[in-house]
Amino acid sequence: MSMQGSGGAGTRKGPIRPDTVVDTALALVNHGGLESLTMRRLSDALGTQPPALYRLFQDKDALVDAMADAVLASVLGPLPEANWETRVSVLAGRLRAAMLDQRDGARIVGGAYTTRQPTLTVADSLLAAMKEAGFTGEAAVWAITTVFSYVLGEALEQQGRAEVDAGGVQATLSAEDYPHLARSPLPALLDFDARFAFGLRMLTAGLREGARTFHSGETVPGAASSATTDSPTEGTPAPTSRTSPSPSPSLPSRKAAPAEPGP
Repeated sequence: MSMQGSGGAGTRKGPIRPDTVVDTALALVNHGGLESLTMRRLSDALGTQPPALYRLFQDKDALVDAMADAVLASVLGPLPEANWETRVSVLAGRLRAAMLDQRDGARIVGGAYTTRQPTLTVADSLLAAMKEAGFTGEAAVWAITTVFSYVLGEALEQQGRAEVDAGGVQATLSAEDYPHLARSPLPALLDFDARFAFGLRMLTAGLREGARTFHSGETVPGAASSATTDSPTEGTPAPTSRTSPSPSPSLPSRKAAPAEPGP
């Protein structure tokens, strides 16, 4: 995608479509990273002026929300007719791939707070899998945020990794000071595909056991019992004092955006 408007800054003719703005913003991030994205640079690339962008997006946060939805759009699609564990694994793999395909994709998605169709569809699919596993009420919501947080964390670390010679680092470790690190295969830390697959297996195994624990009536220390908020044996959930809506897995609290450079 060209990153310069065909007519130069401020000379574009005709209206700009929101999806064109989002695609151009993602291209700018691919070129220079998320810090390089400013409304001024974006308007220059589109051959228009910033006010034209603000008519489409209230502010940069709203634009990043739309960018997150564009990143997540590739996650959508039919899921295999399989058990809940397989469906969660497929969704987790798609989420990771979508974030890694876009430069700073994990930061874009992790910093967004969006309730548009791609995000809600991913959340709904994960929630269906968790309910099939046996989670209900708050426990089901916490289960999907657990999955999302794992995928996001792995993608963030992979995209933010520095060039590190893990073997070289290990060679400098004192076996006396760091006996376990010195004798461990530290280069495995950089095998992101294998470690993601391993962690996902551990996560689904934990969720499987957690669902059994949930059905046994045990509760998480310090948390309200899900049995009192949404009983799996009752037709109607019991009243709850919580009034805030349940978050989707792609709705973490927005982190502070980096300061936007001047024009």
